[in-house]
Amino acid sequence: MKSFIRNLTLKKKIEAIVFLCVFLLAAASQISIHLTALAHQKVLYQAVAASLSISSKELENRLGNVRIMADMLLADNAMQKNLGILKDTPRGQIHTVAYKSIYTTLNEYYFNFQKNSIKNMRLFQGNNSIHTHIMNGDKLPDSVQKDLIKKAEAAKGKTIWITDYSDDYGLFLVKNIRRSQFLKLDSVGNLIVNIDMKKLMNTSIDSNLLYEEANYILLDQGNFIYNSSGITENATTELKERLNSRYGVLDYENKAYFYVKGGLSDFPWDYVCLIPYDKINSSLRDTLKLCIFLTAAAILTALALSTALINSILKHFNYLLDKMQNFAEGQDSDPTVPYDYTGRTDELGILHTRFDQMVENVNQLIRTNYLNEILKKEAQLKALENQINPHFLYNTLESINWRAKSVGAADISSMAENLGTLLRITLDQANKEVCLKRELELIRCYMTIQKYRYEDRLDYKIEAKESLLSCMVLKLTLQPLVENSIRYGLEENTEGCQILILAECDDTTLFIYVKNNGSVFEDDLLEKLKTNQIPTHGFGIGLLNILERMNLTYGEAFGLTLYNENDQAVARLAFPLRGMEDFYA
Repeated sequence: MKSFIRNLTLKKKIEAIVFLCVFLLAAASQISIHLTALAHQKVLYQAVAASLSISSKELENRLGNVRIMADMLLADNAMQKNLGILKDTPRGQIHTVAYKSIYTTLNEYYFNFQKNSIKNMRLFQGNNSIHTHIMNGDKLPDSVQKDLIKKAEAAKGKTIWITDYSDDYGLFLVKNIRRSQFLKLDSVGNLIVNIDMKKLMNTSIDSNLLYEEANYILLDQGNFIYNSSGITENATTELKERLNSRYGVLDYENKAYFYVKGGLSDFPWDYVCLIPYDKINSSLRDTLKLCIFLTAAAILTALALSTALINSILKHFNYLLDKMQNFAEGQDSDPTVPYDYTGRTDELGILHTRFDQMVENVNQLIRTNYLNEILKKEAQLKALENQINPHFLYNTLESINWRAKSVGAADISSMAENLGTLLRITLDQANKEVCLKRELELIRCYMTIQKYRYEDRLDYKIEAKESLLSCMVLKLTLQPLVENSIRYGLEENTEGCQILILAECDDTTLFIYVKNNGSVFEDDLLEKLKTNQIPTHGFGIGLLNILERMNLTYGEAFGLTLYNENDQAVARLAFPLRGMEDFYA
């Protein structure tokens, strides 16, 4: 027997061990199934009751999310501001802009919280009515609408739930919005959120109930909020009196039901759940059948997975044998191995990496002399390149400038002078950041040179307050954007290109805009450049370079944004606002 086992291959030994483990697990599963079948039915009762209790928690969570959404909307600075404008400003452009902004914000909250079974949202301010999309069947009668607004105003900012119209229109959350700015606390609107009760109950129950045929009744002080059981309100009152425990078995109209009753902790509502009792009796039999089926499927799956696992391990030994054979035959290149072992720390990874290191060390000794000769040649070329330094370029441009002035060539003199200034700023390695004034000086020199080329087809304008010129910006971020504006603004535009460089700021951020006509940015251009979905065409590397430099320097909150506005391509740079204190010092 020992001799037989010793002669087995490694693959056969591993398969034997795996098959034995699977057999033992299958036997243990069968014993567990029979023990479970003999367990007391009370365990099943408790499991069902716990599942139904979870449904009520899910219901409370969804309603709680809607309440949180209403509080967030109340505290939203933009909503507060625009509601104040809508109330205090007569109809006009500002009034219209505020109205549209409120509509957009209201829809954003709606779509973000729609999964909580929100049917629609309405916001009323006097004669102004703003709402999310409302189908014809969702329109409220004026009497209902007025009653909801009246109750919201009476609550004076408190969130209240209205169940009076749940049968016909669903559940309502109403809230009077008070102005928090300057602590005025005057009313600036009333929010009405309509909840789809059927959808709310279905989504709360479906994910937690053990049985699909459960009936759910939700009551507010004895009045129906939701009823899926078909039991009348009068019968429900009688039924509640017969439920003398948290859960149990109940006979109603010649049918047996398993019931659970309780209340919602965060809402003054009661719930009753009824499940046909014959479903619970049959569930045990179905569970036994399911367990047997799953055990058989698990055995087959374990056998298949074990075979795949064994093959996945042995193939790495085969790869190592191929490498050894290739090295022994003195071949220069390793055989193609479809796996990278550098990140593995197990035995297989160590074997492969150590062998690869040994081969690499041997080959390195062979290549050393050859590589040394190449490095000598590269060093000689580098020494020649370093002889052409920036001072040589500056002196040459200065000579061209004076020569052009002496012969009266003012345009050549201007181009040489601006190019020299541009090179001095560009090749200055002393500072990573420069003041905005310095960066704009580079732009003016660059645009002066470009205007000699494009003449009247190119025009530009720089708008920056004197106080912003001392602000610090990352060096060489504006020039690539201006270059792109010229190239693509004039590429398909025969009438000319107008470029605007605009500097603005808020309390924390300096914004610099580069706007041009004659071209537009493709949607999500930066993301597509990062993932190589579109070719760079010679400009993408510069844009990505700017974005990565700014993110590394200032963090993800600052950087480059590309968008289109009023038939203009707009590139926006956002820098942290630093340096204005030097201006006011």
